[in-house]
Amino acid sequence: MLARTLLGPLTVAVLLTAVVSFHPTSDAFAQPAATAVVAEAEPGADLALVPADAAGFVHVRLADLWKNEMFAGLRKTWERAGEKAIATLDQQFVPAPSSLDRATVFVLFDEQSKEPHVFGVLAFSKPFAPALLVGSYLPKAEKKTLGNRTIWLDADKGIEVSFPDNRHVLIGQAGTLAGYFARKPVKNGPMSAALKLAATRPVVAAANIAALPIPPGALDNIPENVRPILKAEQLMIALDLGENAKVEVRASYKDAAAAGDAEKALRALIDLGRTEIAKQKKELEDKLYDPKHKSPRPVEDFPEAFGSVFALGALGRLDDLLADPKLIGREGNDLAFSATMPRELVGFGGGTAAIGIGLLLPAVQKVREAASRSASSNNLKQIGLAIHNYESANGHLPTDILDKNGKAILSWRVAILPYIEQDNLYRGMKLDEPWDSENNKLFSKMKVKTFMSPSATILEDKDGYAITSYLGVKGPGAAFETGKKLKFVDFTDGTSNTVMVVETTDAVAWAKPDDYPFDPKKPLPKLGSPGRPDFCQMLLCDGSVRGVSIKGVSEKTLRAAFTRAGGEVLGKDW
Repeated sequence: MLARTLLGPLTVAVLLTAVVSFHPTSDAFAQPAATAVVAEAEPGADLALVPADAAGFVHVRLADLWKNEMFAGLRKTWERAGEKAIATLDQQFVPAPSSLDRATVFVLFDEQSKEPHVFGVLAFSKPFAPALLVGSYLPKAEKKTLGNRTIWLDADKGIEVSFPDNRHVLIGQAGTLAGYFARKPVKNGPMSAALKLAATRPVVAAANIAALPIPPGALDNIPENVRPILKAEQLMIALDLGENAKVEVRASYKDAAAAGDAEKALRALIDLGRTEIAKQKKELEDKLYDPKHKSPRPVEDFPEAFGSVFALGALGRLDDLLADPKLIGREGNDLAFSATMPRELVGFGGGTAAIGIGLLLPAVQKVREAASRSASSNNLKQIGLAIHNYESANGHLPTDILDKNGKAILSWRVAILPYIEQDNLYRGMKLDEPWDSENNKLFSKMKVKTFMSPSATILEDKDGYAITSYLGVKGPGAAFETGKKLKFVDFTDGTSNTVMVVETTDAVAWAKPDDYPFDPKKPLPKLGSPGRPDFCQMLLCDGSVRGVSIKGVSEKTLRAAFTRAGGEVLGKDW
């Protein structure tokens, strides 16, 4: 439960970093230059904002990492763009991207609700104008005053920001900064040592495990020989970049006995790891030294053979690391672990980083597309389930909501709101008024995640109404037909052969009674998912989702799939 709660809020700390990186500020620069009304920054002001009794934090000194030899390749690629290009980028955004110096994320538990609240701090090396930042990236933010502090609340984005001085941004979830400022300052606590270390290391992460609300029995399924390791009360991880990259881990236990038990368990785990490494090495050696191989081997065998040799070397280095008796040390109640990355690997990583990223970009893009398709498919399945549940409860499929004259005033999507966990939104709308009436337009502008395609780049129309890319196939003989309350028994072509909803680039306001128009006597309107004009995801009436290549399926087959009782047979291209 805790993990699910934290996943969304963890993005808060990088929000403004993303804004700085991707949102142009041409409008902002047209505004009068705003002057900062907050104090100049003090050294270490970002870490001073992290309470010593926090549940945990992650601190990254971005500028220090960027200057390290490990990133020399990336720096050379960046600098190759030229001073003019880099300076222009700084001029077009606020704060200047090149001035981003450090980033920190920390977690506090609310004293009353015990819910985790995630905060972020961004530190910049050059001063900026807070008012200009707010005006550029949070134009809808509401200004609140709390004593001598000012908080800016953006309800749409679900965040609050405050400016401790003219080089720092404090970010929190909506409604959390007032509680943060109301806390009594804590200078000494479980995070004190880690915060002190963070001032000297490029990356430090720490967690006060003893403060986490771990439910009883959570460790019951953990192997008995591993449990002593997991009884640490505090955990700290640091990265040091000198001649070599050094990772340091320190775990603190309740007492020396608990630390001793954890040490024994950890050493047993290392022995087990070395045994598994030996097995992997044996398998690789058996393949490489197989007497069946005749020299010279076919050229297509080279990648596997080359990889086997490299893997053997890597496993050997890992085994050397685990064999070091000084790998784990114990000091009283603490266990310490330290591992060093060889200098040649650091250099190799830095020198080839730019090339590696270039080679990985196509793969990353494919992964993003696959993730978007998967998320969109899940949205369609949720819509399909809602439609089925609606039919079970009401005896017919959802339809557009009509006024007393028979005119459609609200989409069928409004009707299924209670079935996609949006009952409050549904209750707020007046079903006898149009979707854009004075009352309903407020709700029509609310974004409903299930109706939002993850590939869409625009989330609202020019009038501010939240849009959807999921349109019902509507027309004579289709799954949605004006004036008819259909049941699934009416789909004699079979629910697995009939398309109900399509994902399309022709998005509409989700509350508006507007869908994909189907007319058996007219050409089909264009199809294509956002970002993929040659591809379309379709929800079938049985609740399944099918991805269709627009170029690979004929219009005849699509027409057959869009009718519920036409008696057609779907083509082999379906």
